[in-house]
Amino acid sequence: MSDMFSELDKRYKDEISKYVVKGSFEAFIKPMKIILTNNNVITMMVQSKTQMDYFKSQYYKRAIEILNQLLNIENAEIKFLVDPETDFEVDEPSNKIVENSNDKVNEVEDKKTTEEDKSFNPFTEKYKKTKLNKKYTFENFIQGDGNEIAYASALQVANNPKNSPYNPILIYGGVGLGKTHLVQAIGNKIFQEQGVHKVLYLKSDQFVNDIVNSIKDKTIDKYKEFLKDKDIIIIDDIQFFARREKSQEEFFHIFESIYQNDGIIILTSDFHPKNIHNLDDRLKTRFSMGLNTDVRPPDLETRAAIIKLKTEELSFELDDEIIMYIANNINTNVRELEGAVKTLHSYSMINKDEKISMIKAKDILKGLISQKKATLNVDKIQDIVSDYFNIKKDLLMSKSRTKEIADARAIAMYICTTQLNSTTQSIGAHFGGRDHSTVSHAAKKIQDKLNKKDPEITKINDEILHIINLSTY
Repeated sequence: MSDMFSELDKRYKDEISKYVVKGSFEAFIKPMKIILTNNNVITMMVQSKTQMDYFKSQYYKRAIEILNQLLNIENAEIKFLVDPETDFEVDEPSNKIVENSNDKVNEVEDKKTTEEDKSFNPFTEKYKKTKLNKKYTFENFIQGDGNEIAYASALQVANNPKNSPYNPILIYGGVGLGKTHLVQAIGNKIFQEQGVHKVLYLKSDQFVNDIVNSIKDKTIDKYKEFLKDKDIIIIDDIQFFARREKSQEEFFHIFESIYQNDGIIILTSDFHPKNIHNLDDRLKTRFSMGLNTDVRPPDLETRAAIIKLKTEELSFELDDEIIMYIANNINTNVRELEGAVKTLHSYSMINKDEKISMIKAKDILKGLISQKKATLNVDKIQDIVSDYFNIKKDLLMSKSRTKEIADARAIAMYICTTQLNSTTQSIGAHFGGRDHSTVSHAAKKIQDKLNKKDPEITKINDEILHIINLSTY
């Protein structure tokens, strides 16, 4: 890309970023490049037809307005060049220029190809063999306090796999927290950007089945050589190796061979290796000698960001109040947040003329949320207050007397006394065994500040009560 086009590309992205949320900008706008202008026609390189289609449905009009302004013209038109080296959906390795007006495909080929050539794209075939899913990228992964270390570590491996200090890298945590997303993002980035194509992703149950079938068919040696030949192997849910003695034995030798040949081993588990019962001690040692990093349930802010990204992916709008209602009531994992968004989206598609109100959203989601929502109690209030202050919940029960923790604890105690039919003695028991006088003193301190209309305490109290109202019926 020439300096002239680079400068235009930069100015264009600076402008359009003002109208696009960060997650969508990183995933859909930033990877695109302006590579040519010809009178009023601007050609953009895109990574895939999927990216192009989403851009056209969401941002095309805004892009035209910005380009008209930057180029001082009135009739800008965008054409798209789909890059065959990053578009795993194309059927042949020729460049494609797609005209926006009628989506006609104008193929540019350096030489004629036979029908047999057209049916085979070596790059696409190589990608299919990885068993990766191209939807998992770093760009559409929402970062938060619960996953920032895992994200940073995964990205470091993906950017420099040959010199990574983390081998193996094992990401562990509960169901639906993004482990699979992160490890596949590593594989996708390495495949696309590092030129490493001997990548393989396997679920542990698939690995076990392959081992069993290979033994049965007497092809186990061939299968092991197939795996040992990989530069990067990704195994999901290794906790299912437990009690599979033969599979563990074979994987140990495969692990050793890949590791000794400077290959990368990437793993996920629901548990830390030391807590996986009936797992071979040799494997526990091998899994623990690299980096073990966890992912935890997303905090409130991250949950809201995830919901917004999911709605954008579906070209679907929800009021902020509804987004916060979902974020407050579904706080366990990303899959359930996505399920709630898809449920509302399905309703919207059927009832296209009806805007989903807060009352309607609660009604639609009551089957999902009623199973998760407990009646308001001390534990629930502690969850909400710790989320609000962005601190760990157990700090409310600790002996810490730092101002931030003490203030959060006092607010939580006050709200418990005003919102629950519980004695101060009972409330104190939930706060690290504190006595009733401590609870009464904290509650009085907050009430006095509210009576004096302290602006900070009033704001905090009102916002937390609003969250409680959104999270309960």
